[in-house]
Amino acid sequence: MPIRFRLAIAFALAAAALFALGGWLLVGSISSAQLSTIDSQLAVQLSQAGRYLTAAGPPAAATPPPGEYLIQVIDPAGRVRGASPDTGTAPLLTGAELSQARRGRITLSQLVDDENTRITAAPLAGRNGWTAVAGVSLESYEATMSNAERGIAAAGAIFVVIAGAGAYWLARAALSPVERLRRQVAAMAARPLRAGESRIEVPATRDEIAALAATMNDLLGRLQRALSRQRAFVADASHELRTPLAVLRGELELADRPGRSREELAAAVRSAAAEADRLARITGDLLLLARSDDDRLSLRLAWTELRPLLARSAELAGPRLAEAGLTCRVDAPADLRARIDPDWIREAVDNLLGNALRFAPRGSVIVLAAQASGTDLGIEVRDEGPGFPAAFLPHAFERFRRPDSGRSRDHGGAGLGLAIVQAIASAHGGTATARNRPAGGAVVALHLPDAAAAAGPGTAGPGPAGAAGVSRG
Repeated sequence: MPIRFRLAIAFALAAAALFALGGWLLVGSISSAQLSTIDSQLAVQLSQAGRYLTAAGPPAAATPPPGEYLIQVIDPAGRVRGASPDTGTAPLLTGAELSQARRGRITLSQLVDDENTRITAAPLAGRNGWTAVAGVSLESYEATMSNAERGIAAAGAIFVVIAGAGAYWLARAALSPVERLRRQVAAMAARPLRAGESRIEVPATRDEIAALAATMNDLLGRLQRALSRQRAFVADASHELRTPLAVLRGELELADRPGRSREELAAAVRSAAAEADRLARITGDLLLLARSDDDRLSLRLAWTELRPLLARSAELAGPRLAEAGLTCRVDAPADLRARIDPDWIREAVDNLLGNALRFAPRGSVIVLAAQASGTDLGIEVRDEGPGFPAAFLPHAFERFRRPDSGRSRDHGGAGLGLAIVQAIASAHGGTATARNRPAGGAVVALHLPDAAAAAGPGTAGPGPAGAAGVSRG
């Protein structure tokens, strides 16, 4: 059921309930006023009841005409000693009611000759034990109340109908901007989102509807950017995977040719294995980034000494460093400890160190540094290479971004290294940055807030960057 119908029905029911309550109070007020008037008139009749004692006696009982008062004077023995015409000789009250009336005034309604009658009784002035009784038919009162109830019911029905129709009209007017938004979104669903296209029209009312339209535009913009990133990610991943797959297929086809020597087959197998390793590395990187996008990069935080962690990364890279003619130096206080996931931080440092190996010139030094600033931890990797191109720095941590313009294997990795380091830093609640040194070389840094135990005074630090190193590819 549409909202406007539900609102109209709910408003009509609420109006009916309120009108019923008001009508009940009004009817009660009218009834109370009518009975109060009748009781006042009966009190006047009671004050004049003594005059009926001189009457010759009441005639036979008969139903009095509407509006005619019934008067009786009853002695202590319960006998009618005086009465108005057509009242009869039988007392209008029972013995218990007469006994109560002798002690004070009572008022009640009861049937007299099958007609509702209002009766008031009180002690007769000047005569001990005698009782004066006055009554009057309620036919006029009942007719008045019946007319009032019918009028209130008819007015209530009209009021509820008008209230429901008004609520429906108001709901329809209030929801019409929402319906326009729905039609615009439905029209957009029939076509793909295009960059820069106008989306939902935001009304100039500065109300909740305008806020809703602005929020939907923001959501659509984020969806558009996410779709664009996803398409670019899939395209780049396909491009990166296509090259090693093509090489692997070529090597296998060559190995399958007849007449190949044992040495040629072994070379083909080694080349295929290298390409398979490259494929495994790229797919592993893609899986890690996908997990970080879904906030599923789980951490096992533990207090870890930073100097041994950095030294282990340098030790494992020793053969490659020697082959490239490079030296790696660890610059971190011996007592520096931090609450981190050591496996993920090692992954980031190894990744950064591997990238620095591709850019640092022979004979230079790669520095792995760590420092605590209060409770914040900084780790950085510095090299003496050519540094980052100025145009690359703003996009350094984007996926499949590399400082070179080519896509071949000779120019480095797949462009996922810095994105992975950024994901690891984000999982720790920190950030990653990249910059060039004034004297030459690149610095990539991680800054992890509230991760470190404060180091003692006079400890060496990583320099002005104050953050942890990251690679360039």
